[in-house]
Amino acid sequence: MKRNLEAQVSQIVLKQGSRKVTDLALEIGVSEVTIRKTLSLLEKKGVVRRFHGEARPFDGDEIPFRMGAWFEEKTRIARFAASLVQPGDTILLEAGSTVAILAELLKESRELSVITPNLFIARLFRGSRVRVIVLGGLYQEQSESLVGPTVKTMLADMTFSKAFIGVTGYTRETGFTLNDSHRAETTQAILSRGAKNYVLTDSSKFGASHLAPICQDLSLIHTVITDKGISDDDKAYLESCGVTVLLA
Repeated sequence: MKRNLEAQVSQIVLKQGSRKVTDLALEIGVSEVTIRKTLSLLEKKGVVRRFHGEARPFDGDEIPFRMGAWFEEKTRIARFAASLVQPGDTILLEAGSTVAILAELLKESRELSVITPNLFIARLFRGSRVRVIVLGGLYQEQSESLVGPTVKTMLADMTFSKAFIGVTGYTRETGFTLNDSHRAETTQAILSRGAKNYVLTDSSKFGASHLAPICQDLSLIHTVITDKGISDDDKAYLESCGVTVLLA
């Protein structure tokens, strides 16, 4: 019951942008005390932030903090993605909490090369046999991503067969989006390289829109790996655009 309530509350807040405690209690049919307790748990997991009687989606970019939100779903998504990586592959891991969980799962791989513009993800491979290539650029402290023209210049000289990227939102109007324009520019450059591009995202991102579109041209996306919470309409629309949708 607690898990279902957390999922209900987070879905409402993430899709609507903000919601008062009183309104959440009325909409879900539980007490305000129960809502406050649920919001406290969601805040600790990095899903929402509380402001004077209302809740808003957490808008920070720290990967370790975000990994706790929707952890079970993200882990299933990452495991599915890991099954697509073969010995001898050279892959690109962009950023995001689900991509970071994927990196953890790939630590024991052999004959694998990883390209990444994210220092947090690069550090996850310390002590492993994975060959890691870090793209240089301007350092963003919160996300630990490296961005800017240097990254894009380096990407032009890189060859990789698969790219795994994270997103913070999706609507039909905006396509896939991020909450940072500099990181979005890097992701656009990754998508344009012609590899098989995989979007790894839990279903809470569907219906949410952020400031920086990364891909309105869905032909650049090979596969979206998400959980069973995605709506039938969103799944059908993506598939009608030629995108494979896999449910973990």
